[in-house]
Amino acid sequence: MRTRIIKGLSLLSLSFLGCGDPVPTGPDPLIEPFVGNWAATAFVLTSSVSDQVSIDLIQLGGTFDLNIQPSGSYTAILVYAGLGQTEIGTISVTATTVALNREFPTRKNEVSAYQFVGDTVLILDGDTEFDLDFDGQADPTLAHFELLRK
Repeated sequence: MRTRIIKGLSLLSLSFLGCGDPVPTGPDPLIEPFVGNWAATAFVLTSSVSDQVSIDLIQLGGTFDLNIQPSGSYTAILVYAGLGQTEIGTISVTATTVALNREFPTRKNEVSAYQFVGDTVLILDGDTEFDLDFDGQADPTLAHFELLRK
């Protein structure tokens, strides 16, 4: 009987060891400041060829919303000229850059320098592509985003 009690207690103690808290797997601390809903107050696209060719999609009536989850997943929605475009992917962050690793509608990675102004404004500057001359071909473009936390 005593042997059964010892075996029972041994099994019970092993089961408690197996139920301990795992190593924390929360969000990357570098991603944490980006988490939330953001709306663009400026979305300026400037030709990489000529800085004289530049448009601000927000001033032209467009909207750009960005949602970043603690997991690093993001959804970006651009509405311009009555058309919507949704992008889904993940972000990765270093001390000075943020990479948008797009998975939908096509795979592509775009890296931007970032700067926070307080905890409510996020500024992104980086290379992208946009059809600035509306000829159906994407042009190399510099993007400047000013995002306000919702």
